[in-house]
Amino acid sequence: MALKFWVTTPFFYSDMDRPWGELLQDMLTIVDTAERLGFEGVAINENVFQNYVANPSALAFAALAAARTTRLRILPGVVVLPSYNPLLIASEMAMLDHLAPGRVGIGVARGGGRYQLDRIGVDPAKSREIYEEALEIIQKVWVEDNVTYEGRYFSFPRTTLVPKPASQPGPDLWVASQSVDGVRKVAAQGHNLLTAPNWGNFEPHGDLEALLEAFNTAAAESGSPRGEVMVYRHTWLGRTETDALEFFDDMVSEYNHYLALTQTVSQGTREDRLKARGTGEKIEFVEAGRVVPANESPSSEGLWEKYSDPVLTTADKMIERFKQMEAMGVDHLACLIAWGQPIEAVVAQMELMAEQVLPAFAGQERA
Repeated sequence: MALKFWVTTPFFYSDMDRPWGELLQDMLTIVDTAERLGFEGVAINENVFQNYVANPSALAFAALAAARTTRLRILPGVVVLPSYNPLLIASEMAMLDHLAPGRVGIGVARGGGRYQLDRIGVDPAKSREIYEEALEIIQKVWVEDNVTYEGRYFSFPRTTLVPKPASQPGPDLWVASQSVDGVRKVAAQGHNLLTAPNWGNFEPHGDLEALLEAFNTAAAESGSPRGEVMVYRHTWLGRTETDALEFFDDMVSEYNHYLALTQTVSQGTREDRLKARGTGEKIEFVEAGRVVPANESPSSEGLWEKYSDPVLTTADKMIERFKQMEAMGVDHLACLIAWGQPIEAVVAQMELMAEQVLPAFAGQERA
């Protein structure tokens, strides 16, 4: 199938002197604009207790998005499953699936950092095992009645979801992974893959190719149908190369917030970038809700030649880059286009992409 375009609602709250309600309205504007312009879907970020992603409930926002759209696909996530009781996540997703039948999915992960888990009493060292139990429970109760479960982290007597999802065997399930070992596991289980640079941005060429090769090989070896792949990219389309760099400094600021939150300090080797990230040390890097950003200062020179992400360029080169990704097996591209810009600029950017980029992918089928 042809590459499909999504946008994200990142809830990046860099200016905390601004009322949060204004940020909420900006994110809803992105949803409305995506619906109007023909983007395939919207991916909804979630995180708590800090301003890098200031959205405590992707599922609640997804319900808002579902109520104000008729065709847009909606993906809350990633939802860090160790933060929740899986029965409640399964129930809320079933409700969402009835609000927008066939249009909702969920992105899930074990969590790439410990900041949130430390604050709600979850041992980060056990997050992977908790995640695996939770995911098993969610998939089971979506389709079965009278489910009982006795696990290491979750146990419950006979339980049936009411309602069950409108879609069977349940809403689309997407698993986030940024490592070679992780994407192999996602592929072997037949799940859809969400992936992005393990370092937040400034991803050298070749990393995505290595991840997709691992994913495709594992899918073929598993004998299961290959899941779909959604890749996140920072994008900004300019009528000139200079225009495309208008908000470069804002993107670097967002990048440094990510590095601080994930305790990532340098890019390292490809092997470093594509291995599973640990939970990190228990370090305080948030003051009064504000992330104290890292101090990386990447240059805007040679972005096209050096990096697969970001993609800040003109229409012809952007189309070229995305055609390459399509040929590599990327099914959906989630455009990160709001990293501190005025909402008016974000809307204008979406309109320019709808005019100059999206038509190059419309109605085409991948060989």
